[in-house]
Formats: sequence, structure tokens, C-alpha cells
Amino acid sequence: MRKYNNILVVVEPKRERQVALERAIEIGRYNPNITITVLRLIYDFSYDIHILNRHKAQETRDDVTNTHLESVKQLIAEYGKDSEVKLIPKVIWAKDLGQGIVDEMNSGAYDLLVKGANHHGILDSIIFTPVDWYVLRNAQIPVVIAKEHDWSEHGNIVVALDFASEEKRLFNVSVLREAQMLSKVTGGTIHLVNSAPVILPTIMLEAPNYAPEIYAENVIKEHKKHLLAFAKQHNIPEENCHIAEGMPDDVIPNMCRKLSPQAVFIGSAGRQGISAALIGNTCEEIVDYIEADLFVLNRRTLSKELEKKED
Repeated sequence: MRKYNNILVVVEPKRERQVALERAIEIGRYNPNITITVLRLIYDFSYDIHILNRHKAQETRDDVTNTHLESVKQLIAEYGKDSEVKLIPKVIWAKDLGQGIVDEMNSGAYDLLVKGANHHGILDSIIFTPVDWYVLRNAQIPVVIAKEHDWSEHGNIVVALDFASEEKRLFNVSVLREAQMLSKVTGGTIHLVNSAPVILPTIMLEAPNYAPEIYAENVIKEHKKHLLAFAKQHNIPEENCHIAEGMPDDVIPNMCRKLSPQAVFIGSAGRQGISAALIGNTCEEIVDYIEADLFVLNRRTLSKELEKKED
């Protein structure tokens, strides 16, 4: 694609199918100038055993690095045999895989990161930060979480919108622009999706003659008004606008089951620490429940894009 000239792809040694590499090569078909860096992060704990013997430690490190570099080159030969895209192998020694990806990704050399999806258990979402979640929260460039599905032209592309604040309304435009680039080169159809959470104030429940269904109806009408105004401003047909009552982590997967998109674009709050554990990020909550690739732009990425436009 026009914007993505340098893509970073994370390949993992235990994956039978390198879907992230497949997806990056697929994207590369639309831009002959794209360079794809195929990254594997490694660490061998035998290196720690030789930590007091610098010569032996360096020898161990070089041997392990060269072995994995040859393995990455074999992947490139296998996956890139029918492609003219430039593929560069790279191996990085990193004890903390998540931080290693973030450091390389945010080095300023790349426009996009593509990583295969990992599945998480309920304990992961509360106690731990899996590698891909850590990457999503700390990225300064768009991130694609690739899924194992066929990626074809003229497919549906879902853009998840949020009108909760002025900042998020500005972010909606940036997310849509990313989706439009993909739509332009693949001939895909953009669909706008918005959820309307109906949270009833406690004090209203005690009011006489109060009708919760009327309140919910008004909330949905307000969301629909914002959605249609946004669609009109950006030349999206009204029939491609979808709204439903509920929280985003329920509405977006349900809409995706109906629309069967090949890609979903979403902005992420990129919460950190305890707030992430207690509140969560929508993109992290839905990643296991959609069959499409998830294109994520977090707060850092979107702020950076807005700064570029202002310059």
C-alpha cells in the first residue's frame, strides 16, 4: 500500500503456519517498493550459564543467532518464492520478547507491524500481559494482529467508531483513513460500526413514570445521528452504517459475524497497569472473538499521526 513502505513482521519458531508473514507479503503485492523485515526474537538460557566466561558466552550467542538466522532465511525462501517483495531476515537477542518487539518496532524504521494472533486464557487477561497485548499498548505505529483466514480482494472492511469524546472523534478520522488505504488497493467495501451502551443512571430508576425503554431509544438515536453525520462527511453510504445497543466487546464481534470482514480497524485506549487489568482495552477483549485481521491504532499512534498532519 502507498503508506506502508517498511513492514516489520514477527515470526515465531513454533508456529506451523506463519500467517503474519503471509499477510505482510499479501499487503506487499500492492506496493512494489515495500521492504519487509522478517524478525525473530531469540534467547537461549545456556547463555546465562557462561555469563562469567565472556568468550564462551559470545560463542554460544553467535551459534544460536546464526542457527535462527538460517531458519528465518528458509522461511523467506518458502513464503516469498512467488513474490517479488523485498524480504530481509533479522534476528534479535532479547530476554523479554515483548520489550524486544516494542524496541525494534518503535525504532523509527517501520510503518507497520504484523504479528500473528495468540489466544489468551481468562487468567492472562487479568494477571499477565501477553506479548501481543504488551505490543498493542506500547506501539507507535499501526499494528496488525493477523488471523488464519483467507484474505481476498473486494472483501468487507469494518471500521469501529467511538463518539464518546472529542478526542475519540478525531481518532475516528485517522482510523478511517487507514481503512480507506486498504479499501483503495483491494477494492474492499467499508462498513462503519458503532455500539450504543445504555447505562441507566440509578437516580432515574427512582423517578416516577420513568420509562427505561424510552431512555435507551434516545441513546441509540443520538449515536445513530453521530454515525450518519460522520458517514455523510466521508462519503460512506448509509446502508453501510451499523449500530446496535450494547458494549463494544459484544457489538463488534456480533457485527463481524454478520458482515464477515477480512479486516477490522479499531482505535485503542492503550491503557497500562491496573487500569488495563480492571477496565481492559476493547481491541484486546475482541481479538479472540473475530475471524478477521485486527488493525489497531492506539493512543500513541493516533496522537503521532495527528501531530504529523498539524506539521
